[in-house]
Amino acid sequence: MGATVLTGKKAGAFQTVDGEWMFALFERTYEKNCYPHIDQWSAIAFGRYADVMRRVFRHASSCEGGMLQSRSGYIKPENYIATWRSLLAKPFRLPDLAIRLDVSTSFRAALPEAALDDVRSSLVAAGFADRVEEVVSGKAELPLVRDAALLEAIYGERGALSAWRVLREDDCSGVLVDADLNLPPRRPTALDRMPKVRCYKIDDENRLVSFGGQPWDNAGWQYSAIGTFITEVAYPLEMEAPGFAKGAIPAYRQLLTNADPLPGDTVINVTRSPEGIEEYCARVADELAVYLGLADVQGRAPAQFSSRFGEIPVEPRGSAMYKLCNLRSQQVTWTVPEDAASTQAVHTTPCTDLAQLILELA
Repeated sequence: MGATVLTGKKAGAFQTVDGEWMFALFERTYEKNCYPHIDQWSAIAFGRYADVMRRVFRHASSCEGGMLQSRSGYIKPENYIATWRSLLAKPFRLPDLAIRLDVSTSFRAALPEAALDDVRSSLVAAGFADRVEEVVSGKAELPLVRDAALLEAIYGERGALSAWRVLREDDCSGVLVDADLNLPPRRPTALDRMPKVRCYKIDDENRLVSFGGQPWDNAGWQYSAIGTFITEVAYPLEMEAPGFAKGAIPAYRQLLTNADPLPGDTVINVTRSPEGIEEYCARVADELAVYLGLADVQGRAPAQFSSRFGEIPVEPRGSAMYKLCNLRSQQVTWTVPEDAASTQAVHTTPCTDLAQLILELA
């Protein structure tokens, strides 16, 4: 499996001239399918707390499917996030550095020639139009503290380039920051923000989910559904109610794992080609209609058609179900019988794996 193996984490921090704290996050990794296994440090994020945490949550979503692992194996994303929260609370001091913005065709250039137009756009969008030519000249050498906002515009979460081009793990000092960073503390009521979730199993892999009474949607395979939950639900709520992710992610996982099978009398309504959908998506609807016996002699589906879930053919094994699960959300609506609704408040479920957390913190 071509997973990335995580062997170390480090957070650096410094204060800008206006007193705001900025962070640089570093991870030491190697690729599991590349030999020999030589782990190396790389900067993965640069910016203010909310922005670097956005990157943390994106990486956490890769943990659920096993694309980001530890040497011991799978990492639970909630533990990955919790570890980074701990490290960000006690980062190493990042001293003022002179960041040289060389321009070249080198893979590791601070400013690759091919990316200069994107860099210009990032700077203009961030309000640094008057400094574009200075930056792209290839001669700029910017002090980290004074020009933190400009560097963030290039190498931060919304920038054109990645922070590893200009920051290294050994740029951090060996001294921990002793100031109060004023990071948001955990809220004991964080899980009160969890929306009500309903879930059914479409098949062994795919999950049908509804948040807060919204329309049902095929969230995909369970690991993908959890990954989307981490970035689209858990992250924004974590920023509003710190501590939310630690309990919500395992609770959501348990809900998806224990979901009931989708009732057979669920009505599936399909629109062959809604506006904005690519032609290949329409062909998926055509192929499903063939299995249902609803296609015309050219194998084309009606503009709209419907079926009960229990009528989806099971032979050839999985083929019709595969087509159904590959329809875009814009193409399909699911009407689940109200008297069979599976509603559960996920914040009532267990949410901590202490052994895994201790292993990751070691």
